[in-house]
Amino acid sequence: MELKDLEALENEFTEARNSLVTDRLDMSFGEIINMYQDGEIIISPDFQRLFRWSDYQKTRFIESVLLGIPIPPIFVSENVEGKWELVDGLQRLSTIFSFFCILRDKEGNKDNEKNDWSLTEADIIKSLDGKKKEDLPLKIVLNIKRAVCRVEILRYNEKNNDLKYELFNRLNTGGSTATEQEIRNCIFRGVDNKFNDFLDKLSKNEILYSLILPSERQEKEMFLQEIVLRFISLYCYPDNEELLKDNISKYMTNFMKKNVSNKDFDYERMEDLFERLFSLLSKLEDGKVFRAGKGPFSTNLFDVITIGVAKHIDYYEKGHINTLKNIIEKLKGSEDLKNTASWKTNSRERSMKRIELGDTFFNPCLKND
Repeated sequence: MELKDLEALENEFTEARNSLVTDRLDMSFGEIINMYQDGEIIISPDFQRLFRWSDYQKTRFIESVLLGIPIPPIFVSENVEGKWELVDGLQRLSTIFSFFCILRDKEGNKDNEKNDWSLTEADIIKSLDGKKKEDLPLKIVLNIKRAVCRVEILRYNEKNNDLKYELFNRLNTGGSTATEQEIRNCIFRGVDNKFNDFLDKLSKNEILYSLILPSERQEKEMFLQEIVLRFISLYCYPDNEELLKDNISKYMTNFMKKNVSNKDFDYERMEDLFERLFSLLSKLEDGKVFRAGKGPFSTNLFDVITIGVAKHIDYYEKGHINTLKNIIEKLKGSEDLKNTASWKTNSRERSMKRIELGDTFFNPCLKND
């Protein structure tokens, strides 16, 4: 490696290292509870919805605290006001907060549904079964409050959303790992809510739902919001080519990062196009339009069809629905489609091929024999 390359590498490393400062404290859960009640620990509304531990998992954690079993640290990022935003440790802290009946919902009110739970039979302390906080001896309750937890504090430039995203992504590895879209919503809601709310609004489209039929888990994990972002970001690709440096997931993240604070983003135009697109697809009367045969929902088909039809929607809206049906059938059996899913090409090339195939395959000026 040449000297200039070594210097560039060292400078990049130093800049990245200096953008993050860490500190650590050992705190009792009682102190953490007080900070939460005083509004000094923030759990993002989108992040809080990830609290999915079962009663058994929560009981097991409470039992670990009582037995003095070492538990992993929690990670928080410190904002400009000095408040802590939770990065990793949601399941553990939410278990403590809900056990003491102080967990709040996104409106700031006590979350009675999540606070109202009983311990189950634990692995070691069997007699915890059926108990709530008020059923336990004061000594046991105080032992939980006085138990110590390591807190890792992260400080970085508030504008550095790349680093913030990576922190959420790499540290959120607990019992209920966040999906890419859940992390995006957590990170970028702190910049501006409008783009998040826009994705959420479009994800509620009934036709979109009927054509994808997400599982209950996918709904909870914001799969539909991710699908909406996928369509919008790929449709806008020609104007955002510099963002597609690697895989589609990173491209979607970069696209959302760019446009969450973009005052020129045309929400009205994109919403109108989205509604027109799925209204048109509903006329196909084919609930398996994004499925090949009896297979599951295919993002490959979704990308090619939605991008291609949206690019030429004016033509297909003029009564050419049978033509559209025939083209989609040809597409599903074509070698071109198979090539867009080939493992022999990297993720960036596959994404570009899908965009190009959609644009050409559905172009009414071209023959697709």
